[in-house]
Amino acid sequence: MRPLGWWPLFLGMALAAPVLQLRGEVEGPLVLTTPGLVVEGEGAVLRGKEGHTLRLLAPGITVRGLKVVGAGPGEDFFEPDAAIYLRGCEGCLLEEVTVEEAPAAVRVEDSPRAVVRGLRAKGLGESPGVLVYGSPGVRVEGSHLLGYMDAIYVEYSPDMVIRGNLLEGNGRYGFHVMFSWGVRVEENLSRANGVGNAVMHGAQNRVRGNRLYGHKSPVGYGLLVQDERGTEVRENLFAENTLGLVLMDAQGVRVWGNGFQENGTALRITRERGGNSAWVEGNAFQGNLYDLLVDDPGAKAKVVGNRYDRASGLPVPHLPTGAFALLLARQPELSLFALSPGVVLWEAVEAQVPGLRGVALADPAAQPLAKEVRTQGGWLVLGLLGGVLWWRWRA
Repeated sequence: MRPLGWWPLFLGMALAAPVLQLRGEVEGPLVLTTPGLVVEGEGAVLRGKEGHTLRLLAPGITVRGLKVVGAGPGEDFFEPDAAIYLRGCEGCLLEEVTVEEAPAAVRVEDSPRAVVRGLRAKGLGESPGVLVYGSPGVRVEGSHLLGYMDAIYVEYSPDMVIRGNLLEGNGRYGFHVMFSWGVRVEENLSRANGVGNAVMHGAQNRVRGNRLYGHKSPVGYGLLVQDERGTEVRENLFAENTLGLVLMDAQGVRVWGNGFQENGTALRITRERGGNSAWVEGNAFQGNLYDLLVDDPGAKAKVVGNRYDRASGLPVPHLPTGAFALLLARQPELSLFALSPGVVLWEAVEAQVPGLRGVALADPAAQPLAKEVRTQGGWLVLGLLGGVLWWRWRA
């Protein structure tokens, strides 16, 4: 057997990724253009004041354990100065990186399959935390983002994965997906953001297993699905929002296996220019002021096999919205009468005599859900105010 000689060693050295070890305080900007470079920044701090502080401009770069402080000062929402900027950085990895005092934490452009994992970032309030544009297959995982306008903002980036993130205290949205398809938004906790979360103007997106709660502004919602085609909203928890889930001009949307708890309105179907078609199945509605409001007269909504704390248990279809709720969806200014003795009495009678209800949106296979004692006075005021402001905003 002939000896292999030295060439395997030389080949291994050639293929080994170059490593850059950062130590102490480093002044930015720092521009990296070496493909496959590994940056070890454990304990190091990279500081910058102008433009992007760290630029990654080659494929396969890994940055691990670095703290980046400062960038900017440009806060333009679509083209902000970022602590870390990726361009032409296919397959790059940011792992366990911390960002402070920068308009945007990470800006990703033309960088397919880049991964942002374990990012910890606090923003300045006007720009996105992670902005992804024109980059298919990007993953944002296990990160904590707060204090931005939108924690994660996405445009024209199909097949993304947004998973296991904590998105809280942002000025507008936790996650905001635009003009994309095949995006998977899974197992995130999004809470107490100024408006809520949104998936808009795309197709075949999947929003699954998220907890979306505490969006209590007058027009706040757990999730807005607008102008989407074939999108699925599955096994999420919508809790303590003014509006739990809003479908607007959404076609072929499937809403199933979700929990709606203690929202002002659990599910609202509305229209702006187009119409809606939806399949609503196997969800649980508990403790909401209203379970369903519809102000799209042409909506094609199949509502079947859900559980309701207001369902009678009788072998008759259950309508998850009352006569006054249907009227209120079309004329929100009537919310001023919601606490009037006549309306309260009528809704009490409806709840006990399902035959008094219309059947257009009835659930023929409704199941009763055990009721819990709750105080909903504050939700009533906030929910009604939200309805009025929503109507004014759309006008």
